[in-house]
Amino acid sequence: MKNYYLALIVSALLTINIFAEDVEEVVVTSSLTKQTVSDLKDPLHVLDGDDIKAGGIQSLGETLDELLGVHTADFGAAVGQPVIRGMSGSRVRVLENGVVVRDVAALGPDHINDVNLLNSQQIEVVKGPSSLLYANGGAGGVINVVDNSIATTNITERVMSLGVETQSVNNGEAVDFSYENNISGFNVTFVASDSMFEDFEVPAGAVYPDEHHDDDHSESEGDGDEESLAMLPNSDVENTYTKFGVSRAGDWGYLGFSYSDNDGVMGVPFHVEAHDDHDDDLMDSEGDGDEHGEERIFSQIDSNKFDVKGSLVTNAYPLINKVDFSFRDSAYEHLEGHAEEEGHHDDDHSESEDGGHGHEEPTLFKTDATEFGLIFDVSAGDLTRKIVFNTAEQDSSIIGEEAFMLPVSTEETTLGYFVSRDFGNYRYDLGIRSDEISRSGSVAHHDDDHTDEEGEIENYDKDLSTLSVAFNFDQDFSENLSVNLGLSRFERAPDVVELFMNGPHLATGRFEVGNPNLDTEISNNVDITFDYQMDNMYAKLAYYQNDVSNYIYLKDEEHDEDHHDSEGDGDHEGLMHAEFVQEDATLEGYEFEVGSTYELANGTLDLSFGRDVVEGKLDAGGYIPRMAPARNFYSASYNSNGYTYSVVLKDVADHEDVAEDETMTEGYKMLNLRVGKEYEILGANLKVSAFANNVLDQVARNSTSFVKDAVPLPGRNVGLNIRLTY
Repeated sequence: MKNYYLALIVSALLTINIFAEDVEEVVVTSSLTKQTVSDLKDPLHVLDGDDIKAGGIQSLGETLDELLGVHTADFGAAVGQPVIRGMSGSRVRVLENGVVVRDVAALGPDHINDVNLLNSQQIEVVKGPSSLLYANGGAGGVINVVDNSIATTNITERVMSLGVETQSVNNGEAVDFSYENNISGFNVTFVASDSMFEDFEVPAGAVYPDEHHDDDHSESEGDGDEESLAMLPNSDVENTYTKFGVSRAGDWGYLGFSYSDNDGVMGVPFHVEAHDDHDDDLMDSEGDGDEHGEERIFSQIDSNKFDVKGSLVTNAYPLINKVDFSFRDSAYEHLEGHAEEEGHHDDDHSESEDGGHGHEEPTLFKTDATEFGLIFDVSAGDLTRKIVFNTAEQDSSIIGEEAFMLPVSTEETTLGYFVSRDFGNYRYDLGIRSDEISRSGSVAHHDDDHTDEEGEIENYDKDLSTLSVAFNFDQDFSENLSVNLGLSRFERAPDVVELFMNGPHLATGRFEVGNPNLDTEISNNVDITFDYQMDNMYAKLAYYQNDVSNYIYLKDEEHDEDHHDSEGDGDHEGLMHAEFVQEDATLEGYEFEVGSTYELANGTLDLSFGRDVVEGKLDAGGYIPRMAPARNFYSASYNSNGYTYSVVLKDVADHEDVAEDETMTEGYKMLNLRVGKEYEILGANLKVSAFANNVLDQVARNSTSFVKDAVPLPGRNVGLNIRLTY
């Protein structure tokens, strides 16, 4: 089918007889709003691709972790799912070039977000419910990874880039290549990258002894070298990525396609086994060494995406100025398996199927999805108006020994309306989105005789309707002060995991149970931002409050004899029982930044201080699990004669406002350094960037992570990135 799509689009491009005119290079803009970065006033932040690469290859969440209000829920070096203002999972939508990435990240915290950052031009982050203008369900926000695979304007000159990187903490190496050119009127782009990172080092005392599960973890720093591991087993990552794109552009608009292939292998640093002889504590994979020997647990991913995007400028229709359209067909597979530790870095990992143990056959997570979208620009005069139509289908299945959910399918249809107007000193934006969502799945009820046999299977077809509204108002009170007010009512339909999960989820150490009768979340939100600038000083303060009815979360239940009689729990006594439940909740917080820029004799110095705080409370009492602690950021950057220097100290507080049965997380200080220099050599640009992360070699854990106790963050990491562009 994908070959058919490819032939269809190539044929269409070859039959276009409109010759595009060369256009001048424009300043960086947000692909979501089409505004220049300097003009953005809504809760949208843009990270430049060069800045992303300068800090070394990291997960998506870790890459964004220095942005106020954004955290990461890590599961080793490969996985870092973003958390925005305390919201995670399906409440944060990850997009690639404006289209939702439909991988299996929402099915488990050990699954990566299927995006490639090495070849990205920029990452756009929208905080809060105003993200409904770009995707459904994203009550926390939207993250859009942008590349130039489908060029929207003609490429004016050939550009080739070669980058290499090395890291010390994991003996890591990476290489990437990109090419873009206009060949016979067609814009052609190609990118490829290959990376390999071994198990990463952790600071002394970072890994708790098996018997250490105290509430305060007071011995985490200073357990002694004899009680710590120099390397975290199964924390390695290998990845190969390629993407090819062709487009044609002109005064009439543009039309193009792209195809990407993403293959990777990564270790799973935390994994429990559900056996009756386990105690109540969550034991990591090293704890099963006596029973299984030196065993390696790993995941393989294989992702393919075929995209068609275009824009048609219409002059024949008086009411429609332009039509943007997109289509994506994606297939994603995530295979979890077991293998003997010796030789686990070999290229062929298929040995896991017959080299492991009889009860540990591989588990395959698979999703196939198609999505089609239309945006009609019906603007008139100073009034910007857009009508959005979007439809998507997604089928997901889990097959194998550790399958915790039967196959599910989702159909989504969206109709939206967006209007905005700029009156000079003030501007308003209004968005309305109606979604019709159908989720089909089934739940297998386990027998009560403590066997592995499944009893009756009950099928469900859930038809859900959501209506969300967001309003933003921006006012310039003076040349120095502007205020942005956001008001919204956001509805989110329960995700398939929240509805149909029913089984042992070994990556979280829990027997998780969904509820097919969950109601739609309804969130009423206010977000106000003050932006002040005068001369060389600047300050920004953002306050937000989200009152959520029927907030859905995974609630851990204390493991005792009463739970032995719960459905299916008797088969997995070593796992904590957890259920998806609903309670009214409030998420409240603020983000504050103040700074100053100084023009010195030889360069420019920028100093800033930032702080973010978020608190999630259940209205009935208690806290939302796995929330983020307060953080302070101390930053300094200096630019002089082509050199760039930056220092960021992230001071993370203790996280003590924990949910019932959740352990507290100690704070830490993360110091990151960057230095870069650009050279012009024979018409080529050479950029050299050196970085040092966690310079203080601090023991650090993210309270947002399911595996914070077993999987600490990497230790001191020194690296070098060299990029030649010509």
